[in-house]
Amino acid sequence: MSRGTVAVLTTDAVLDRGAIATALALTETGEAHLDIHCLGIESTPPDAYLAGPALMLTMPDRDAAQARALELEAELRPLIPAHRGNVQLHRHHIREGLIGHDVGRIARLADRIVSAAPYGPEPRPLQVATLEAALFAGGLPVIVVPDGGAEIAPSPSRLMVAWDDSREAMVAVRAALPMLRRAGCVDVVIVDPEVQAGDRSDPGGDIALFLARNGARVEVSVLARSRFRVSEVLRRHALDTGAEAVVMGAYGHSRLRERLFGGTTREMLTDARVPLILAR
Repeated sequence: MSRGTVAVLTTDAVLDRGAIATALALTETGEAHLDIHCLGIESTPPDAYLAGPALMLTMPDRDAAQARALELEAELRPLIPAHRGNVQLHRHHIREGLIGHDVGRIARLADRIVSAAPYGPEPRPLQVATLEAALFAGGLPVIVVPDGGAEIAPSPSRLMVAWDDSREAMVAVRAALPMLRRAGCVDVVIVDPEVQAGDRSDPGGDIALFLARNGARVEVSVLARSRFRVSEVLRRHALDTGAEAVVMGAYGHSRLRERLFGGTTREMLTDARVPLILAR
């Protein structure tokens, strides 16, 4: 792992445990610093009530949010080995309705974020909100790991790039370049390339050349859309080839559209069996 700062934005001591384990492993050598941010997020207490024609609302509970941050810190501190001098825990009070702003300001001071999978058997709205804040407001890459965490070697044997020729995909590739250079193989995967694409005779040739000139060992896989969703094709290929992580652009469509109609980013995040390195 290169120098700099790795960060984990925590809202739940159980759900974020795997992300912390992965971040600890990524910073094991001590060359990079690890910041664990314990977020106490304000929420309006569920005791609004009708008083005649008026709706009576209580104010967001600032004290409860600060207490939650303190509780998170106490729950997570035992996870940090005593010898790890390059790890710090921080408490933050996040204002209601300003998660994007407040979390984005915290996230932007890191070089990369490690995040728990934002979707699971149970709703995880705070994980979704913090992940999106890091991507959109923080503007930095996020490594999303499955529940329980994942082992990402400093020099991975095989990484996969989900390439669709978009701006977001290029941002993700640039963000992941240090890791891509160290990988034994970088598999550039293109699913059902467009007929009108300029490099139809050589799909992926331009990005493969870019990566090769940056020191990566590259191969290109052009896949037919044999399944209903592109995400299913990408996920199956990653598992079949033993990719240690998938690099991809995030939210090429708007977040609202992906929530309403689905999209490759959300579908990959919903069943994150392989770590995803996301940027936009």
